[in-house]
Amino acid sequence: MKAIFISDVHLQDAQSKKTLEVLEFLRTKGPQFEHVYILGDLFDVWPGTTEYLISSFAPVFNVFKDLIRQGCQLHYIEGNHDFRLGKYFTEEIGIKVHTDSFEQTWNNQRIFMAHGDLGNPKEKGYRILRWLLRTHLLHFLIKPIPGKWVFELGAKTSQASRGYQKLSPEKFELIRDTYRNNAKVLFAKGYDVVVMGHTHIPDDFTVQVGSRQCRYLNTGDWVKNFTYLEFDGVEFYTKKHVINFNSF
Repeated sequence: MKAIFISDVHLQDAQSKKTLEVLEFLRTKGPQFEHVYILGDLFDVWPGTTEYLISSFAPVFNVFKDLIRQGCQLHYIEGNHDFRLGKYFTEEIGIKVHTDSFEQTWNNQRIFMAHGDLGNPKEKGYRILRWLLRTHLLHFLIKPIPGKWVFELGAKTSQASRGYQKLSPEKFELIRDTYRNNAKVLFAKGYDVVVMGHTHIPDDFTVQVGSRQCRYLNTGDWVKNFTYLEFDGVEFYTKKHVINFNSF
């Protein structure tokens, strides 16, 4: 069983050079793997599926459909920027959508996968906001608002909240260590491998837990690092996609 993992791409449209680069990557790399895992935040803003978003990102969905037709199984774990993906993703395209986390057992190892936005237990305010943004009541209330307006408001909010591109060394280490410690909690629950995104910090951390050697991996991002993970049926590997940054 071979799989590829990618997260935190933050596509803002379907026409930019970055988007075209990502789609070409998926077209060429995806068919080499039986499973493609998107661990959230593929889109910079996706606050519930609307006709406007379906139309705006049609080239992305065409690539998804092509991969599935070629025999790939697509899994999408919702992130903090893309959620309430709904029936269009599951029924129209055929993607297996997971709202919070997902577990697999490969080679007798329990593997926990999540976007990672719940990886810091101290962020209690965010957890309340996360719950609110996903409630049926909120989406019922904003349903009359044109999808384009909701998208544009979300895009402005996303840009205003960006902080992952300017991390100090101290903040970098704090975030990395917080997520490693969160992985240790999951290891204590019996998981052997934890795979997450969200932090935009590629990581590969191994620790001994009793008789088990446990491993935490972070996919990184496609904002600064352009990293992803590959699983060849036995081992995980962190890979970097080489691009011409001057073209962005």
